[in-house]
Formats: sequence, C-alpha cells, structure tokens
Amino acid sequence: MHTGYVQSKEFSVFDVENNEIKMQIKGAVFGLGGKMGVFLHRNFRVGAEGYFSTCKYNSGKYMNQLIAEKSSCRIGWGGFTFDILFPVNKFAPFMGVTIGGGSAKHLIFTEYNHFHHVATPVVYFSNPLIVINPVIGLEFFATKRISLLFKLDYMFNLYKTLSINNNTYPRGVRLYLGVHFYHKK
Repeated sequence: MHTGYVQSKEFSVFDVENNEIKMQIKGAVFGLGGKMGVFLHRNFRVGAEGYFSTCKYNSGKYMNQLIAEKSSCRIGWGGFTFDILFPVNKFAPFMGVTIGGGSAKHLIFTEYNHFHHVATPVVYFSNPLIVINPVIGLEFFATKRISLLFKLDYMFNLYKTLSINNNTYPRGVRLYLGVHFYHKK
C-alpha cells in the first residue's frame, strides 16, 4: 500500500467542440502492489515488483471541480529490483532501484453530466513508461519470517525524454507501507 504527492506539468486536451482545456495532475496518489525477492547474500536482494497508483486531476484554474473529481490518471508499472541492505539487529535500512516499464492511463471528463446512464464526452489516452525507480527504506524484522517495510521512491520515466508531449507524466515522492513474508530453509 502506498501514498504520496505527485504533480505533472501543465498540458492541454480538447473537448468535442475543439475548445482547449488546460490540465494538470496534482495531489495525493494512492495505490497497491507487491514485491517478491531472493537474497543472494545477507546484504543483497534481487527480485521483481509491480504496483499501480491512482491520482486525480487538479481543479483550480484548469477545470471545473466536478469534472476534476471524476477525471483520473492510473499508473501501472513493474520491473526487476536490486536492493542493498545494511542489517543491524532487528532493523535493515536499505537502498535500491527498480528497472522496468509500464503505462500511464488518463481518463479526462470534458464536461459534467448531472444524469446517470447518459453518454458523457471523455478524453482517454495511454502513455508508455520506461522506469528507473530509486528507493530508500527501512525494514523491521518482527519475526524470522515477517518484516514491516517502510520505503520512499521517486519514479523517473526515461520514455518522457523520447516523447514529444511528456507533460502528462506525474512526478513525485511515494511512501510505501507493507509487510514482507520470508521463507527460510
């Protein structure tokens, strides 16, 4: 489970009448995911992880509050993880990186409809991600098989440097709270 604060640069979309609507993702992000890893050494872990995050659009000067509440961006990503741990008693501070990919899917309502079950114009698009995700964190080993995990990350999208319109990508720090289960022989 994770949360954080993300923000994109300002970008534009157009409604069915070709009116420009200025947009920006800005605010809290929430999501779920998981990680599986193998210790190659007491201090080195490799594995894979996958997560999704959902964030809302900012209303403010960009769009109507009711439209902003319905519009959202959902980021899904996964990849290979490499962690270096520094265990001390029941604690293990660590740093690592995830290298992988995913996508950011945007659903933007361009007008508000008061009636249910009535077609409403939307803008939907998806952008690919090439992810480099540095991480710092702390594990607390509650038992030999269970640890509590706290970590922070900041996802870099390498694909944005190749893209013409990279303003739609939300950037920011995420805080993860989780539980690791260990299987030891």
